[in-house]
Amino acid sequence: MSGIVVVETSATLSHLLQRTLSASQLSADRIVEKYAEATEWLQAVDRGEQTCRLLVLGAPQRNNRDFEALIACLVEGRAPKLPILVLSHEKTPFLSEMLSRRRNAFLLLWANFGRIPAAIRQLLPPEIPAGEASGPTPAALAAPRTAAPLKVLFVDDSQSVRLAFRELLENHGFVVDTAASLQEGLAKGSTGNYDLAILDYYLPDGNADELTRRLVALPATKQMPIAIITGSYKDAIIKRCLEAGAMDCLFKNEVLELTLARIKALARTIQTQKAVETERQRLDGILQSVGDGVYGVDGEGTISFANPAALRLLGYGEEAELVGRDARTLVHGGEARDAVLARAYLEGQSLAGHETVFRGREGAEIPVDCTVVPLAIGGRREGSVVVFRNISERKSAERLSWELQHDPLTGLSNRRGLTQALGAELERRRDRGGYSAVLYIDLDRFNAIVDHAGARAADRALADVAQVLRQRMRQDDALARIESDHYAMLLSAVQLDNLFVLADGLREAIRSCKVHLFRRDVPVTASVGVAILSGDAPSAEYVLEHARVACQEAKRRGRDQTQIYVAGADARIARELDSAWITRLKEALHEDRFRLLLQPILPVPAMSGIEDEALRRQGWRLHLRSQGEALFEVLIRMVNRDGSLISPSVFVPLAERVGMMPKIDLWVVSRAVRLLSGLPKDTRVGFTVNLSNATLQDPDSLKLIDGLVGDAGLPAGGLVFEVTETSEIDSLHTARRFVQSLRKRGVRFALDDFGTGFSSISHLKHLPVDFVKIEGSLVSDLGESSRDRTMVSSMVSLAHALELKVIAEHVDGVHTLRMVGECGADYAQGHLLGEPIAPEDIDLASLVRRS
Repeated sequence: MSGIVVVETSATLSHLLQRTLSASQLSADRIVEKYAEATEWLQAVDRGEQTCRLLVLGAPQRNNRDFEALIACLVEGRAPKLPILVLSHEKTPFLSEMLSRRRNAFLLLWANFGRIPAAIRQLLPPEIPAGEASGPTPAALAAPRTAAPLKVLFVDDSQSVRLAFRELLENHGFVVDTAASLQEGLAKGSTGNYDLAILDYYLPDGNADELTRRLVALPATKQMPIAIITGSYKDAIIKRCLEAGAMDCLFKNEVLELTLARIKALARTIQTQKAVETERQRLDGILQSVGDGVYGVDGEGTISFANPAALRLLGYGEEAELVGRDARTLVHGGEARDAVLARAYLEGQSLAGHETVFRGREGAEIPVDCTVVPLAIGGRREGSVVVFRNISERKSAERLSWELQHDPLTGLSNRRGLTQALGAELERRRDRGGYSAVLYIDLDRFNAIVDHAGARAADRALADVAQVLRQRMRQDDALARIESDHYAMLLSAVQLDNLFVLADGLREAIRSCKVHLFRRDVPVTASVGVAILSGDAPSAEYVLEHARVACQEAKRRGRDQTQIYVAGADARIARELDSAWITRLKEALHEDRFRLLLQPILPVPAMSGIEDEALRRQGWRLHLRSQGEALFEVLIRMVNRDGSLISPSVFVPLAERVGMMPKIDLWVVSRAVRLLSGLPKDTRVGFTVNLSNATLQDPDSLKLIDGLVGDAGLPAGGLVFEVTETSEIDSLHTARRFVQSLRKRGVRFALDDFGTGFSSISHLKHLPVDFVKIEGSLVSDLGESSRDRTMVSSMVSLAHALELKVIAEHVDGVHTLRMVGECGADYAQGHLLGEPIAPEDIDLASLVRRS
């Protein structure tokens, strides 16, 4: 009985560990596959009902309740004398805390799995009566094992010198043999029984450089380190010896202590080399003996080695048939087929228990369970090691069950699996109270990706988005691809006041995925709808449908937006949500935690002939190319207490719900007016500022804005108020009177989001505006929709007939810029022409009229 108990829930890692122990003549008395069972067993050990000399504990990649319960037992001091070896993919703060509180617990990373047998032997206490075993101290664990003494061949024609050096070296732990001549030294050295040879240069039958060359030429002594010892300091002698293959030259005239120190330095180098070679041979023996397939890849996915089991399982006869080939193509059958595994190769990620399909030599599909362990050498990532086993017998029964609940492209749950997860979460909310959230995520313009980048790029984008979302899941969250380019995500146990920030952060994270369109990498964007799940919800489908409706609203607002849905019947949720955001918005206003940003609005003719990168690089400086007015849209961001910026797509809808938009609009107008009034009198800068529908319906706010503008003495035409067309203005009479009043002060007006609302013509008829801004979704689709081009051209013609200027929004590419120019737009605005930046980063004072 070894007294070793292994706790490992991954079948693949458990199998690898057992094989590794077996190859090192070690074995486990018991294998425990569940952490809950291990907790019960540990309690039995603590009571003296079970015995164990060493616990080998495999940590999961993500903590779960059962594992945390087991760790809690260990931290509480159960079985206090039991030594523990924890195997993990990484050192986490959770494990560090446990290790700091349990003195006889030690950590070893799976990346160093070859050291497991040595670590077990060092930790394993001698077999003594139960209850008295104790693990080694940390110092003992860290101490290297005693190495075998080095065997030295000392060749010198002087008997007294031979005797003196033999005595000196043997007194310091070396095993010494001597020879008196070149031929005797060659005969003894050629046996290959020595770790180091020290040769006197002048020998009766030749010189040491000759003996060195002859020893280096022999297979048995080719790698044996050789040092020359001589009483001569001639450079020619030293040079000949080093060129012959000697590692060092020692001098007889030196103090013996110095010569001994140099020999010891050589010995340390030799011991290190021997240890490395011994470890390599041991690991190679393990690799050759394990029954699982093992192969290595570099950072690009190229196979660097494969063990016999891997060759057998994949149907290859020689290792050379695999080495140097791309694993993603040869073994996986294409990168898109298993994007998760391909990404693990490229980014050095760990994977455990990953089930996939490998392709054999003849093209046969082999279901496997594999583990990927990053390979680090000298602290630098050198690729990954993949361990896999054929699970055909088990897979045939499990495959159908898996496919019924999963999406094969991304590996995520499908709608069926999501429905089960939502149903379980609904029951938890009914039992425990609190709130969860369901996100409905729809990728924007996915058809354009398929049409212009191809199906393979579209599949890659779907897999990339799935991976980004998967990385942000918490323990009880759920994620599914429910159809085509639609995903759904369950966020379990959320705080309502942080829900918008959390959901919008996921939307922003999706933008890190890129797809190659129109000769450049374009970010993938998504519209996100959010519905709140509480114990009062009638069904999971009810909540998912509300999330879908919210997503449609986000699409309608211009895509790449986050929208929350609160049903009229959910008055309690609405009150809690509103109360939290009223407090946050009031505090942000009181503490001045809003920031202004400016985005340039550029005349289309001034940008003709400029390449994509030049446009992106110049941004607002393109205003210097023309003598017309230099327009900027004033945008706003809310600053969270941690310093992060909150998008207006998060807080504006909530501010509108709770009646805070007039106050926020007044804050923006006052800052914009202050900024404009501080510019030179001959400035040609103009700011466009959004006014919400709520502000236009609030007479008190309109009076305050009128007063701000009247007192500032702004340059004529320097201020443009944007009125959003996508929502009904309840009192056109009040709004028209406000517009007419401010126009007398030189303020101009723009109709924003023109083309998507229900009262465009009515607004043009009743509101005396100077600009129309064509809604971004119509502009961004110009390259793929002839219908949109016709609509935009018609709207431009209508605006020009009414003597209005036209601004095209969402111009994010040179192709789109050319299209809006062909449609006749006067101005363009979008990420291509400049990202929103702080006013202090723009030299506004340089934008003046030239005489």
